[in-house]
Amino acid sequence: MIGRCYDPLNKEFHNYGGRGIKVCDKWLESVENYINDMGFPPFKTAQIDRINNDLGYFKENCRWATPKENTNNRRCSKK
Repeated sequence: MIGRCYDPLNKEFHNYGGRGIKVCDKWLESVENYINDMGFPPFKTAQIDRINNDLGYFKENCRWATPKENTNNRRCSKK
């Protein structure tokens, strides 16, 4: 999540940080803040998923999802 949003060398940066997706300051301050908001993954394959893919990573816009749910929740590519 942080690498995709802030590391220009990350292969997915163009889809995240490159288009303005950020991680909320609270989560960047500490992993404890992230865990307090999201908890631990509720099942082994759980992935963090943004509800609105045009917004960043913050409590109100994130949920735990299965890999299939996460894959199905993709933005429409703009060509």
